[in-house]
Amino acid sequence: MFAKIIKQIAIVSATCALAFTTLGGSVNAAENAKTPTWGAWKTTTITYKTDVSSNYYKGVWKNAVKSWNKVGVVELVPAKSGAKADITLTSSNSLKTKGDDLAGYTNYSYYQKGGDDNQIVSATSTLNKKLLTKYNYTKTQRTNVATHEIGHALGLSHSKSEASVMYASERYASIDQQDKVALQQAYNN
Repeated sequence: MFAKIIKQIAIVSATCALAFTTLGGSVNAAENAKTPTWGAWKTTTITYKTDVSSNYYKGVWKNAVKSWNKVGVVELVPAKSGAKADITLTSSNSLKTKGDDLAGYTNYSYYQKGGDDNQIVSATSTLNKKLLTKYNYTKTQRTNVATHEIGHALGLSHSKSEASVMYASERYASIDQQDKVALQQAYNN
């Protein structure tokens, strides 16, 4: 039986104000990198609610949810009216951590079981509307940031590969094969 300790932690998605700035390192080495995982939900059917008033951002989150559902490992379904959702998808005009502006951020709670086998029990993913507008992110790029944040909510960590949607400062990549494999491993499919 795992500990009944729920830890609040925040994944700081380094999808920051300068998201178009690449991190140092060799592209060839990064191409061989794998997307790491840190935990998973108890079931592969995970509920979500979109808590934004803007139809534009509802569409961004909807497209990101569709992207993960296409992978075929988990099924993200809207929470029933009045029911608590596993994942809340939202937006804000400001996201800062340690003084840095972030394009996206995911906060979650989990039962600590050890290693990368933690059980996620809730998550909230947020997009920074002001920053995404300031740096002229297209709707596709905003969807990629939203997809990245949902990836954290599903238990994925940052990848070293610029081809991965889970790359720390990526707005150009969508889900690739390493992300699919990582999700399959996290959910033992």
